[in-house]
Amino acid sequence: SDSPSESISASPSESISASPSESISASTSTSVSKSRLGFLIIFLVLLGGIIFSFYSKELSKSDGDFADIEAPLTTDLDPESTTKIPTLGVETKIAQVKTDALPPLPSYEQANTFISRQLGLENWQALNINPENFPSLNKDFLLQRSVAFLDGLANGVLRYKFMPFTPPHSAFIADQSGESLSMGAANFSRYDAFVESIIAIDSQQAATFFHWIRPLLETAYSELGYPGKDLDKALITAIDTLLATPNIDGSIALKRKSVRYQYADPELEALPGAQKQLLRMGPTNADLLKSWLQELRSALLNPG
Repeated sequence: SDSPSESISASPSESISASPSESISASTSTSVSKSRLGFLIIFLVLLGGIIFSFYSKELSKSDGDFADIEAPLTTDLDPESTTKIPTLGVETKIAQVKTDALPPLPSYEQANTFISRQLGLENWQALNINPENFPSLNKDFLLQRSVAFLDGLANGVLRYKFMPFTPPHSAFIADQSGESLSMGAANFSRYDAFVESIIAIDSQQAATFFHWIRPLLETAYSELGYPGKDLDKALITAIDTLLATPNIDGSIALKRKSVRYQYADPELEALPGAQKQLLRMGPTNADLLKSWLQELRSALLNPG
């Protein structure tokens, strides 16, 4: 508003007070008396002043209107707003989503409560974990129980007291035909609900969850006397042990020793306990679990 008024007050005043007066005084110098000439000059000066004042006010008013419109674009604009323009590409956006979904891990002493609470939140519902099928989620020492069970699987052993999921409530069923004993469809169906609860878990989300809490799991694993960094190897070994279970179609011959049943085939009886347990679930359930374990293995090794 300062610079427009300066330019207006300089140029018009000079053109009106100087040029017109000089022209008129030159043309009337021989015919008009000095008194009439002085009166005319005063009249023109006053007229020029009135015209100048009128246009100055109008231009000043106009400049003020434009200043009010343009001011927010130049002086009131938040300079930080220019940084809010989204950048091209999706990698940054995806990384931000992941950061928001994974809060900082707590101390090891507070880990069990924290993880149990997290699994109940909406952002982990994609895991499709039914708490009723995983009673360990509501027990103390969740991390410690998990790594102890994992260590057993890696060695082919099922440590039932650390098992994180609910086993079938009904008793083992053996089919008998004369003197022959076998394990067939009646027993296999006992594991249908269990297998359904496992394969319902999203393998990619499970891998993401594992990699997120891995520092806490490594600490728990080191309490077993192993280097914490070996946890990955133990997990993959446990999965590979189950994947190596032989495929047996149909019923499986059994024999009874005291109050317990054994596999009649010595090679099957010599299998690791984890593999023998997978055989008890039947070929259909075993195939479903193997397929899911293969997906989990791939997701663990190729997180994305």
